[in-house]
Amino acid sequence: MMPARFGRRYIAFLLDISFLEILGVLTTMPLVNLTDQNLAKILIRWFAMGKISPEGVWLVALYVLLLGLLWGMYFVGFTAICGQTPGKRIMGLHVVNENGTPVDWEAASVRCFIGYPVSLLPLGLGCYWALVDKKNQAWHDKIAGTLVIGPATS
Repeated sequence: MMPARFGRRYIAFLLDISFLEILGVLTTMPLVNLTDQNLAKILIRWFAMGKISPEGVWLVALYVLLLGLLWGMYFVGFTAICGQTPGKRIMGLHVVNENGTPVDWEAASVRCFIGYPVSLLPLGLGCYWALVDKKNQAWHDKIAGTLVIGPATS
C-alpha cells in the first residue's frame, strides 16, 4: 500500500468540488424556480449587509440543508460503496482503513461529518497536515482511521 501524495489528493478534491458544484446547481435550481424569491439576491444581501428578510430565511435554511445532504451523500456514499469518490477515481486513489481493509459506512461517516470539519475549520490546516505526515494522512484520516492510497508513482 503506497500512501497517496498530497498533490494527487488535492487535485481529486478539486475535481470532487467541481462535480458537487454542478450537482448543487442542478439540485437546487428547481427549489429556486418554485419560489418568488431570488436566492442569489437573498444570499448577497445576507453576506454583504448581514440582513435577511423573514421570508428568505426558510429558503436559505432549505438551500443549506439540501447542499449539506448532497455533500454527505456524495462523500460518504462514494467512499463507503466504492472506496473512492469520482475525483479520487480519476486520480487513481482509494480510501481504505489503516489495516488495508475496505472502508465501511461508519468510517466514511466519521471521516466526512467529524473529520472534514476538524480538518477544514482551522484554515484547512488538517488537510495540509498530509504534507508532513509519514503516511500522508490528513486529520480526517487520522480521526477515522483511514488511509488514502494511490499508484506507486503518485
